[in-house]
Amino acid sequence: MKITNFKTFFEATDIFGFDAKRATDEKDDNMMSKPINKFNLELMMDLLGRKRIGLFESHSPFISEMRWGSLPGAVKLEIDTGLTFYIKRLGVDRLGQNRWITKRMFQLNRAGYGGLEDAVAQEVYDHLTKEFEKPVDSPPPEVNDYKDLENLAVHVYGKVKRTCKNIFIPEGIKKLNDNAYILSFGVRGHGLEAQDNRRVEQNQTVLSYDTAAGTIRIFNYNIESPVGGPHSWDIMESDIDLYFFPSQDREEISECLSVHFKYY
Repeated sequence: MKITNFKTFFEATDIFGFDAKRATDEKDDNMMSKPINKFNLELMMDLLGRKRIGLFESHSPFISEMRWGSLPGAVKLEIDTGLTFYIKRLGVDRLGQNRWITKRMFQLNRAGYGGLEDAVAQEVYDHLTKEFEKPVDSPPPEVNDYKDLENLAVHVYGKVKRTCKNIFIPEGIKKLNDNAYILSFGVRGHGLEAQDNRRVEQNQTVLSYDTAAGTIRIFNYNIESPVGGPHSWDIMESDIDLYFFPSQDREEISECLSVHFKYY
């Protein structure tokens, strides 16, 4: 019998469901293939909350959020309703305001990990600790020091093209100005029907740079129309709204958006 260590086990089982391949759209109507035990988020957060990071004990203002520290350099975990995990770190922008910037983003494998809450907690803890030990990111010292937004937009767009679900059709990058770009993706079949009886016409991501604060923002949303009605192209509420500093690696920034598109 082959023996695997802890880390190998999780790479083999793909706890977070993230790999470099494009996601496939596979239907699964067999109820017997679904997990019997649902993942217990409250239990996982309780297990995670018992661990220190550095000298800091955890603080959980909400069931879906946990922090270690309150000053710049602090780290936190946020989990949304779709079991997407966000690892963020507290920094200070050029205006002197505290800003939680996104460092990592994972999707818990939707095949289900009920009963493995302790293992997932340990895996998340390892990532949080790794980010905590890194130098704190920061904005450029001067207003006009960052000139790389166009290259970042091209890099992010290419990353999403390679990893997004097959329903998305790349439609290009539109430059609004030197500090703002829109990344557009159409939807196969002339729009998917959303849960509120609306069809998704297009998905757009605004990638922008705030010259005053020195922060990069990624803002993603759908453009939808009513099913059976005329094309109204209404801009909907954001799916994700994330902040970054220019000192972060391009790959770190692009990977966050690609996770969103892969598990859309």
